[in-house]
Amino acid sequence: MMQITALTRSIRRRHVNKPRGVAMLLVLVGLVILGLVASEIRYNSAVELRLAANQRDELRAHYLAKSGIAMSRLMLRFQKQVDSIQIPNIASIVQAVAGGGAPAPGGAAPSSMSIQLWRMAKVDCHMLAQLVPSQPSASGGMGKSPPKVAFDEENPEAGKAQQGRSFGSFTGCFDTVITDEEERINLNKLDSPQLSAIVLLSQLQAALTDKKYEFLFEKEDSNRVKSTPNDVVISMRDWIDEDDVMTQLNFTGQGDPFQKGFSDENGDYTRYYDPRYRAKNARFDSLDELFMVHGINDRFMAAFKDKLTVYPDVNSRLNINTDDPLLLELAIRTVADPMRLDPRLSDPVFIDMLIKKIRAARVFAIFGMSAADFVNLVAASGVAVNQSILNNLQNQRYIGDKSSTYRLAATGSAGDVTRTITAVVRLDDGLGRLAYWRED
Repeated sequence: MMQITALTRSIRRRHVNKPRGVAMLLVLVGLVILGLVASEIRYNSAVELRLAANQRDELRAHYLAKSGIAMSRLMLRFQKQVDSIQIPNIASIVQAVAGGGAPAPGGAAPSSMSIQLWRMAKVDCHMLAQLVPSQPSASGGMGKSPPKVAFDEENPEAGKAQQGRSFGSFTGCFDTVITDEEERINLNKLDSPQLSAIVLLSQLQAALTDKKYEFLFEKEDSNRVKSTPNDVVISMRDWIDEDDVMTQLNFTGQGDPFQKGFSDENGDYTRYYDPRYRAKNARFDSLDELFMVHGINDRFMAAFKDKLTVYPDVNSRLNINTDDPLLLELAIRTVADPMRLDPRLSDPVFIDMLIKKIRAARVFAIFGMSAADFVNLVAASGVAVNQSILNNLQNQRYIGDKSSTYRLAATGSAGDVTRTITAVVRLDDGLGRLAYWRED
C-alpha cells in the first residue's frame, strides 16, 4: 500500500514539474504562417496590379502610336495638296522680259511647289496642345497637367520632348518620324525595262563601291560567304526576276545591263545555306526580305538600310531633296551625261563642294528646290548633263522633286511603356494606301 502511495506521489510530482508553453508556441507558429500567407497575398496583389497597369499602359501606348500614324497621314494629305499648287517660273519670266540669254530649261512653263511640310512640322502629341482642350477627369476635375520642365535656350525642344500631354484622365505622348522612301534607291527597279535598269545599276555601283564601304566585302559572314558589290547586285536581281538563270552584268552601256548567264541562280542558296531554299523570283515585299538574299548580311544592312527601299512604284524617280550626302552624290551622277563623264565626279573634294552649293541653294529657295534648279546647279558647276534630261525636264525618268511614298515611325508612350508602329504609305486620293505595317 505504501508503495502504491509513493508511486502515485511520484507521478503527480512529474505532472507538476512538466514544462508549460506549448499553446504559446502553437500560437506563434500560427501567427508566422498567417503573416507569410498575408505577405504572399499582398505581393501577388501588387504584382497583379502592376501587370494590369502595364497592360493598361500598353493599350494606351498602342493607340497613341496609332494616333501618331493617323496624324502623319493627315499631314501627308496636306503635303499632296501643296505639291499640286502651280507657281510660275519666275526666273524664266524675268529673263525673258530682260531679254538676256537663253531661257532656263523648261521655258516659262509653270511648275509646282517643292515645299516639304512633313520635314518642317514635327508630328507629335504637342501638335494638339492648342487644338484639344484638357478633358475633365473621372473625379470631376480637369485632366492632370503635364509636369513643368526647365526651358533650355540652346535646345527649346528638349524640355518639350520630356513632358507628356493630358488625354482625359491619363498622361501620355506620341512622337512620329517621317522619312521619304523615294529619296532612296528603289531595288524593285532591278527588274524594270532597260533604260530604268541602267540608271539603277549606275546608282548601285556608285553606292556599293564607295571606298568607305570596302570593309563590308572583305570578310566572310556566318554562312562562309564572301561577296563583291557586283555579286550582291546580281543576287538582288536574281531574287526578283522570273527565271532560274544567274544574271550577268553588262557595263558597256549598250543593250540590257542585266543579261542572262549560264549557271543556276539557286546554286549559292543550296551550297551555303541550311536549310536550303530558292530565290523568290518575285519583287520584294519588305526591306527585311533582303536578309534572305545571298551576300547580304547584318553588316551590309547596317550600312545601307537607310539608303535602300522596296516600297515605291517602279516608275518613281530619285528625289533630289534628300539630306544624305551619298544619295545626293548619286543624284548628281544620275543627271551627269554617261557619254561625257566628268573625271571630277570621282574627286571627293569636288563632290563635297557641289553638295554644299546644292544645300545652300535649297535654303534660299522660296518654294523649295525643283528638279530644274538641281540640274541647273549641276550644269553651272561645269558637269555635262544628260541631254535627254535637258530636253524634257518635266517628263524625264531620272530625278524628281516630289514623292508619294513615305515611311512613318510612330512611338507612343504611357507610363513606363512605349510602343512603336512603323508604316509605309503611298499617297492616293485618301489618306494613303498602306504598303507596310509593323508593330513593336
